[in-house]
Amino acid sequence: MKILFVSVNTNPLAPSVNGDGQRTRLLYEACSQIADVEVLFLPGPPNNVLYGNKLDKWKGLMPFSDVTSMFPVIREHEEIIDAAVQNNDYDYIVSRYFFRAIPCGLWKYRDKLVIDFDDALPFYFLNQIHPSSAWTTRVRLNLAAKKAKAVSRHAVKQLHAAFFAEETVAYINKGVFLPNIPFYSASCPDVSLNTTHKRLVFVGQLDYRPNKEGLDYFLEHVYLPLVDRLSNVEMHIVGLIKDRSLRERWQGYPGVTVTGFVDDLKKEYEQSQVVVVPIYHCGATNIKLLEAMAMNRACVTTMEAFEKMHGQFENGKDLCVASNDEEFVEKLVKLLTDEKENHRVAHNAKTIMEKYYSFDSFCQIVKNAIVK
Repeated sequence: MKILFVSVNTNPLAPSVNGDGQRTRLLYEACSQIADVEVLFLPGPPNNVLYGNKLDKWKGLMPFSDVTSMFPVIREHEEIIDAAVQNNDYDYIVSRYFFRAIPCGLWKYRDKLVIDFDDALPFYFLNQIHPSSAWTTRVRLNLAAKKAKAVSRHAVKQLHAAFFAEETVAYINKGVFLPNIPFYSASCPDVSLNTTHKRLVFVGQLDYRPNKEGLDYFLEHVYLPLVDRLSNVEMHIVGLIKDRSLRERWQGYPGVTVTGFVDDLKKEYEQSQVVVVPIYHCGATNIKLLEAMAMNRACVTTMEAFEKMHGQFENGKDLCVASNDEEFVEKLVKLLTDEKENHRVAHNAKTIMEKYYSFDSFCQIVKNAIVK
């Protein structure tokens, strides 16, 4: 069996520096377990380029059920794909993200096409609405999200298989639930609270809007009140960041260090006592939340992020979920001062991770969906 793995913007064979790259690499490796895989890597336009000029952006919303009107085909990519398919006898074509795959001209091969949607398709548009967006942009993107909902359901019926990283979204679209799993298999020893400073850590792509906005809010409304309660608290913010002003603003908070991208994530987790995931707007399970739990670290997150979990985790037992700022502070204080409680939460979560979020289980889901 032969699979053509088409990847746009993200090279599955290159080092992975964010959640996009990690899931792409995991999907590629899962495909390699069941078939001979050839990779076709295409550099693509920025993710926020929906259509051509302003008029095309409005035209793309009609007709409401048309798939390709939302994501017009890039002729250069289509020619490369067609040449590859015509010169090889591929049983299946696998690609990530509907909004990247369709502009490559892959829709014509939908009977053998497998697409990992990852997040629900409407989230792609809703995530582009900023507080400063003009009202016309807000209207257009909200309409595009509504169309994307219809397009997604229509498309999944015609594809060979479609993966979603959120269970409810997979069920609604009649696709396959393929959960996020940690990219790194390492784990850390239990934390010690017998230290001069108590360290929090956040790990994620720092230019990604939900992460950036979540950290902005957390530092002002949770971290500062926490520092008033525990003066020996510090925080490391880890991940790829390009915005220099953002780095400077965050490092203006007492005890905050923005380390940027690091080669050894395990070291960052080992030197931290609690992981925070202050995400207030997300499309699927936060991979860094799962990664932290696999690393044997107690986590505190928001209700919004917790609701995207898959039912195996219990609030207060396997991780701590805060419904408001004051509760976030209280849970952090508890985990930073009570070593027994910290270990209990971390151990419970790690047990669940080992049972439900292994690479073997990920590969089995991929195999069952493709080899029908």
